[in-house]
Amino acid sequence: MTQPRFKQIEEALRQQIVANDLAPGVKLPSEAELVAQYGVSRITIRQALAGLHAGGLIEKINGKGSFVTRPSERSDLGQLTGFYEAARKRGQTAHGELLSVRPITAPPFAMRALGLEEGDTLVCATTLRLWDAVPVAVFMVMGNERLIDALVAEDLETNDVMSIFEERLGYRLKHVETESAAIAATKEHARRLKVEPGTPLLRVRCTPFDIQGNALCCAELLFRGDRFAYRAKVSR
Repeated sequence: MTQPRFKQIEEALRQQIVANDLAPGVKLPSEAELVAQYGVSRITIRQALAGLHAGGLIEKINGKGSFVTRPSERSDLGQLTGFYEAARKRGQTAHGELLSVRPITAPPFAMRALGLEEGDTLVCATTLRLWDAVPVAVFMVMGNERLIDALVAEDLETNDVMSIFEERLGYRLKHVETESAAIAATKEHARRLKVEPGTPLLRVRCTPFDIQGNALCCAELLFRGDRFAYRAKVSR
């Protein structure tokens, strides 16, 4: 069934906003300009803009027009967001060391999350995270080359991934799916985290989704249990 014209226009503008063709803070064309552009009535344009406003993508400033909103300055979407921030709030020095950026064969959990096929490749950026110079976690973020290069360019050694997505790259995020489990440290992970092989680690896997419901990347974090506690607040 064909969508009403106002929904088609709303979706066209939404796609431009999500793709950053209309960047945060940019003023939308006036209602008169949109009427001329799409060849519809002013009421149709107002319905389209109302949908964008209800979705938090634009804001109307009286006497000035409609503007693309900025993504939230502070995300609350799990461990992709708050590692560095949490440490700093506690008065601890937090930073990372970028260990590698390399192509890998997509692991099974990333294949499922990103809809890949067996044998598909991803680029993986691996960072060692430290609090007060003590290694606390190994962080691996996996995605297509363009996305991982953009994350690395924005400094994964001092910035959390979700903050980079929203504050620097202009992505609008809807939710993050996470999965946690206890695993034994491999020799490689033990060496990096300065623990004995077989030491229990907390593994957290995360997949962030944009407002269109698209999975952007996958991440895996391995935490030292003696240096990190995972806390969450669940609201109804």
